Amino acid sequence: MSLPALIAPGGAPRTSRGRRRPAAERGEVNILVAGLVPALIIAIGLVVDGGGQLQAADEAQYAAEQAARAGAQEQDNRAAQYGLPPALVPEAAAAAAEAHLAAAGVTGRVDYVEGATIGVSTTVTHETKFLALIGISSLSAEGSADARAVRGITEEGS
Repeated sequence: MSLPALIAPGGAPRTSRGRRRPAAERGEVNILVAGLVPALIIAIGLVVDGGGQLQAADEAQYAAEQAARAGAQEQDNRAAQYGLPPALVPEAAAAAAEAHLAAAGVTGRVDYVEGATIGVSTTVTHETKFLALIGISSLSAEGSADARAVRGITEEGS
Protein backbone atom coordinates (compact mmCIF):
# COMPACT_ATOMS: atom_id res chain seq x y z
CA MET A 1 0.00 0.00 0.00
CA SER A 2 1.44 3.40 -0.90
CA LEU A 3 1.64 6.37 1.43
CA PRO A 4 -1.28 8.30 -0.09
CA ALA A 5 -3.52 5.26 0.42
CA LEU A 6 -2.97 5.46 4.21
CA ILE A 7 -4.50 8.93 4.41
CA ALA A 8 -8.25 9.19 4.08
CA PRO A 9 -9.84 11.93 2.00
CA GLY A 10 -10.79 13.79 5.21
CA GLY A 11 -7.14 13.77 6.37
CA ALA A 12 -7.62 11.23 9.22
CA PRO A 13 -4.82 8.63 9.27
CA ARG A 14 -5.64 5.02 8.64
CA THR A 15 -4.25 1.95 10.28
CA SER A 16 -2.15 -0.51 8.27
CA ARG A 17 -5.33 -2.52 7.62
CA GLY A 18 -7.07 0.46 6.08
CA ARG A 19 -9.41 1.30 8.99
CA ARG A 20 -9.69 4.83 10.21
CA ARG A 21 -8.16 5.60 13.58
CA PRO A 22 -10.51 7.51 15.91
CA ALA A 23 -9.41 11.11 16.48
CA ALA A 24 -9.43 10.67 20.28
CA GLU A 25 -6.69 8.01 20.12
CA ARG A 26 -4.11 10.01 18.19
CA GLY A 27 -1.09 11.28 20.17
CA GLU A 28 -1.92 9.67 23.50
CA VAL A 29 1.25 7.61 23.64
CA ASN A 30 3.40 10.68 23.06
CA ILE A 31 1.82 12.55 25.98
CA LEU A 32 2.26 9.52 28.23
CA VAL A 33 5.89 9.09 27.27
CA ALA A 34 6.57 12.81 27.67
CA GLY A 35 5.19 12.66 31.19
CA LEU A 36 6.90 9.44 32.23
CA VAL A 37 10.44 10.10 30.98
CA PRO A 38 11.19 12.93 33.45
CA ALA A 39 9.59 10.94 36.25
CA LEU A 40 11.76 7.92 35.41
CA ILE A 41 14.91 10.05 35.27
CA ILE A 42 14.11 11.48 38.70
CA ALA A 43 13.32 8.03 40.13
CA ILE A 44 16.53 6.51 38.74
CA GLY A 45 18.44 9.56 39.94
CA LEU A 46 17.10 9.18 43.46
CA VAL A 47 18.16 5.55 43.55
CA VAL A 48 21.59 5.87 41.93
CA ASP A 49 22.62 9.28 43.25
CA GLY A 50 20.90 8.72 46.61
CA GLY A 51 23.02 5.59 46.98
CA GLY A 52 26.07 7.63 46.05
CA GLN A 53 25.25 10.14 48.75
CA LEU A 54 24.90 7.34 51.32
CA GLN A 55 28.30 6.04 50.28
CA ALA A 56 29.72 9.57 50.61
CA ALA A 57 28.21 9.80 54.12
CA ASP A 58 29.92 6.54 55.09
CA GLU A 59 33.22 7.80 53.68
CA ALA A 60 32.88 11.12 55.54
CA GLN A 61 32.11 9.38 58.84
CA TYR A 62 34.93 6.86 58.44
CA ALA A 63 37.45 9.59 57.58
CA ALA A 64 36.39 11.65 60.60
CA GLU A 65 36.74 8.66 62.93
CA GLN A 66 40.17 7.73 61.61
CA ALA A 67 41.43 11.32 61.74
CA ALA A 68 40.21 11.70 65.33
CA ARG A 69 41.95 8.44 66.28
CA ALA A 70 45.15 9.64 64.64
CA GLY A 71 44.95 12.87 66.61
CA ALA A 72 44.25 11.04 69.86
CA GLN A 73 47.59 9.23 69.51
CA GLU A 74 49.46 12.48 70.13
CA GLN A 75 49.49 12.26 73.91
CA ASP A 76 51.52 14.28 76.34
CA ASN A 77 54.10 11.75 77.51
CA ARG A 78 55.15 13.84 80.50
CA ALA A 79 51.65 13.49 81.98
CA ALA A 80 51.85 9.71 81.63
CA GLN A 81 55.30 9.58 83.24
CA TYR A 82 53.98 11.28 86.36
CA GLY A 83 50.80 9.20 86.54
CA LEU A 84 48.53 12.07 85.52
CA PRO A 85 45.38 11.50 83.45
CA PRO A 86 45.96 11.29 79.69
CA ALA A 87 46.21 14.61 77.86
CA LEU A 88 46.82 15.52 74.24
CA VAL A 89 49.39 17.92 72.84
CA PRO A 90 46.91 20.21 71.04
CA GLU A 91 49.12 21.32 68.13
CA ALA A 92 50.43 17.81 67.45
CA ALA A 93 46.96 16.25 67.72
CA ALA A 94 45.46 18.77 65.29
CA ALA A 95 48.37 18.35 62.86
CA ALA A 96 48.07 14.54 62.94
CA ALA A 97 44.31 14.67 62.30
CA GLU A 98 44.70 17.18 59.46
CA ALA A 99 47.49 15.10 57.89
CA HIS A 100 45.25 12.05 57.98
CA LEU A 101 42.42 13.97 56.29
CA ALA A 102 44.78 15.24 53.61
CA ALA A 103 46.13 11.72 52.97
CA ALA A 104 42.56 10.41 52.67
CA GLY A 105 41.65 13.20 50.24
CA VAL A 106 38.74 14.35 52.39
CA THR A 107 37.81 17.93 53.23
CA GLY A 108 37.59 18.45 56.96
CA ARG A 109 38.73 20.32 60.02
CA VAL A 110 39.65 19.81 63.64
CA ASP A 111 36.82 21.28 65.69
CA TYR A 112 38.51 21.20 69.07
CA VAL A 113 41.26 19.67 71.19
CA GLU A 114 40.40 19.78 74.89
CA GLY A 115 42.28 17.77 77.48
CA ALA A 116 42.31 14.20 76.18
CA THR A 117 39.58 14.66 73.56
CA ILE A 118 39.72 15.72 69.91
CA GLY A 119 36.78 16.41 67.60
CA VAL A 120 36.92 16.25 63.78
CA SER A 121 34.33 17.16 61.10
CA THR A 122 34.46 16.12 57.44
CA THR A 123 32.57 16.75 54.21
CA VAL A 124 32.50 14.50 51.15
CA THR A 125 30.81 15.55 47.90
CA HIS A 126 29.17 13.08 45.50
CA GLU A 127 29.04 14.24 41.88
CA THR A 128 25.61 13.20 40.57
CA LYS A 129 25.07 11.26 37.38
CA PHE A 130 21.32 11.29 36.76
CA LEU A 131 20.17 14.19 38.92
CA ALA A 132 22.54 16.44 36.97
CA LEU A 133 19.98 16.21 34.16
CA ILE A 134 17.53 18.19 36.31
CA GLY A 135 20.10 20.65 37.64
CA ILE A 136 21.40 18.93 40.79
CA SER A 137 25.11 18.52 40.07
CA SER A 138 26.36 17.36 43.47
CA LEU A 139 25.24 16.09 46.86
CA SER A 140 27.22 16.63 50.06
CA ALA A 141 27.53 14.42 53.09
CA GLU A 142 29.05 15.24 56.45
CA GLY A 143 30.61 13.21 59.20
CA SER A 144 31.97 14.00 62.64
CA ALA A 145 33.75 12.06 65.34
CA ASP A 146 35.36 12.49 68.71
CA ALA A 147 38.22 10.45 70.11
CA ARG A 148 39.55 10.42 73.63
CA ALA A 149 42.95 9.25 74.78
CA VAL A 150 42.66 6.68 77.55
CA ARG A 151 45.07 4.59 79.57
CA GLY A 152 44.44 0.96 80.32
CA ILE A 153 43.27 -2.13 78.50
CA THR A 154 40.32 -3.59 80.38
CA GLU A 155 39.11 -0.42 82.06
CA GLU A 156 39.81 3.20 81.51
CA GLY A 157 42.58 4.55 83.72
CA SER A 158 42.47 7.94 85.33
